[in-house]
Amino acid sequence: MTTQMRTSGIDVVGEMPWGTHVCLFYETKADLLATLVSYCKAGLESQEFCLWVVAEPVTVLEATHALQHVIPDLDGYLAERSIEIISAADWYLQGGAFHLQRVINGWNERLALALAKGYLGVRVTGDTAWLDKKDWKDFCEYEDTVNAAVVDQQLLVLCTYPLADCGAAEILDVARTHQFVIAKRQESWEIIETPGLKQAKAEMARLNEELERRVVERTGQLTVVNEELRKEILERKRAEDALHQTREELAHATRVTTLGELAASIAHEINQPLAAIIANADACLHWLKSDLAHMDSVRDALAAMAKDGDRAAEVVTRIRALLSRSSVPREPCDMAQLIREVHPLVGPELRRHGITLDASVTGDLPEVMGDRIQLQQVLLNLLMNAAEAVSKVSPERRRVRVRSSVEARDDGPWVVVAVEDAGVGFAKEAAARLFEAFYTTKPGGLGMGLSISRSIMDGHRGHLWATANADHGSTFHLALPAITRGPR
Repeated sequence: MTTQMRTSGIDVVGEMPWGTHVCLFYETKADLLATLVSYCKAGLESQEFCLWVVAEPVTVLEATHALQHVIPDLDGYLAERSIEIISAADWYLQGGAFHLQRVINGWNERLALALAKGYLGVRVTGDTAWLDKKDWKDFCEYEDTVNAAVVDQQLLVLCTYPLADCGAAEILDVARTHQFVIAKRQESWEIIETPGLKQAKAEMARLNEELERRVVERTGQLTVVNEELRKEILERKRAEDALHQTREELAHATRVTTLGELAASIAHEINQPLAAIIANADACLHWLKSDLAHMDSVRDALAAMAKDGDRAAEVVTRIRALLSRSSVPREPCDMAQLIREVHPLVGPELRRHGITLDASVTGDLPEVMGDRIQLQQVLLNLLMNAAEAVSKVSPERRRVRVRSSVEARDDGPWVVVAVEDAGVGFAKEAAARLFEAFYTTKPGGLGMGLSISRSIMDGHRGHLWATANADHGSTFHLALPAITRGPR
């Protein structure tokens, strides 16, 4: 059943849902006409089919004239058969007698026809001024039947009774057989509470109380849920902070581990300039003790000592930076320069295994925004992995190549660095797991280097991925969005 509200056209009633059966007691003919004209006008304007059954003292002609007074285009409605005005004798008393079922069938036929033509429903009004006392009992049965029948229909039924013809008993009968009753006397409205209306009000009050109880209950439940959600958000925030701290500690641990693996080569790299410094210092002391000071030789030796000292200091500085727990603020970085800075750290390891490094780095790469230490860690990790991969193959394949390029993408230019080796490569089934935490193919490896490297790249809004070479080995690619600068 539809519960859509319909405009009644009667001020004291307002809106009412389909399936409403209401009664109007009226005192004067003017009261009756004014109410029914407004009632039918509202129905026509709401795309409803209207049926007005008139009885003395109102005639079909009077009803039509009254409607034309407030509905200038009534002729159009009549031509479309949107409204039918019929006498009570023709509707209720066909054959000279009232037959309940025939009248009920008449309402149902009008409803089916109206709905088939596209009307939203049917609005009916019928007057009982024709009713004789002998027909009262049958008509009350009819009203009771209508009251039950309209509930599930797209029908609005307004029955009108002249007050002058109704005594107390008749009024009680009418109140019993309608959902609610209104009365208009001397242009004043009254609402008579029928048993059904009283029951409806009581049910509405009960439902309101039930609704309020449920609202209070639901509000309490939502308060508990909100508190639990707030705690869950707080716990998640704490977990995310702990995860971030753990990642930072793991990144530091991998840097320490990587430098630990490089310790012997780095020590050799530092010892070379230190040994040269000591040798030059001894030579200077020898020359200064001789009778003829070899000042030019001393000057050259001191310059060489300074150069070797700078060389050793540079290696130490990079080691200290990579061992630092704190990251430097993000800043514009030159990837070509970063590659050159990492080279001295892996150079000794490459030379120890007879590995050739071919760095075809573009000199005019655009800058990227990043943490220099973290980006150096990624490059160092990729180069160390490549060196280890080629250290196990024949000497002629022991080469590592670093390439750089700029790629144009939908969101702007990207700087791409590729570290390519001709080593053992990786199995096809291992490709999907290369960047998983704790997954490693190295004996005794932690399995964190590539995982942390990808995490660093993700944090820089970049990408890190691996591809297998067509012949031997693999290539690891890292890509970062370039800093775009406007024209000067």
